[in-house]
This record gives sequence, C-alpha cells and structure tokens, in this order.
Amino acid sequence: MWNRNDVGEYNREMQTTPIFMPPEPTNLEIEIKINQHDGTFQTDLFCDLNQCGKNVTIVSDGPKTVQNVLCVEHGLLTSFPDQTAFREFVRVFANKILKVNGHELIEPGAMSIVGDNQTPPESMN
Repeated sequence: MWNRNDVGEYNREMQTTPIFMPPEPTNLEIEIKINQHDGTFQTDLFCDLNQCGKNVTIVSDGPKTVQNVLCVEHGLLTSFPDQTAFREFVRVFANKILKVNGHELIEPGAMSIVGDNQTPPESMN
C-alpha cells in the first residue's frame, strides 16, 4: 500500500514526459551520429513502421504550425503542434539513446538545424 509521501517521492524521482509528446509508438526510429571533434550531434529520423527504414519528411507551413512527419511509403506517421515541440521530442528521444551509451546529453534549448534552417530556440516562441 502506498501512502501520500511514497507517491510524492516516486513522482519526484520519475522523469516527466512533456505533454506535447505523441503517444507511443510514434513509428519513428532515430539515428545519432556524434562528432567528437566539435561536440555536436546529428540526428536522423526514419520510418519504423514494419521496419521500413526510409527517411521521413517534416511538412509544415512554418515553425509555429503543425509539423507532420511523413514517410513516402506509409504516409503520416505522427504530428507535433509546432517546431519547438518536434525539436524537443527529438532531443528527449536522442538523450535516451545517448544516456544508455554513456554520452553527454543534448541540453534543453540547444541550437539545432531542422532541415536546412538553423534556428535558435528562442526565435520559435
């Protein structure tokens, strides 16, 4: 039997998932390449539906609009409310892999390049 203090302690120790995260499974696979020379990371997303493995495309009308993740073979895989949510999803997902492998984690608010656009996080608010 749990008492109120046990539940509170449990909740403090558990990592919370941001509310914008899509429900599992997302049908996305992530690959992370680490550049040891400059401390950067490259993340690539692939369709994981039926182990497809094809690159996905992000379709939107801008950084503050819905970000649809599409596979050329399977269509819509998942969506995010905006580019900030999409970037945070990729960061959290990548950090799970990096942590398991003992690598440095990607900081919240880190500079990222989505497609061909390098955008500081504060410009997306």
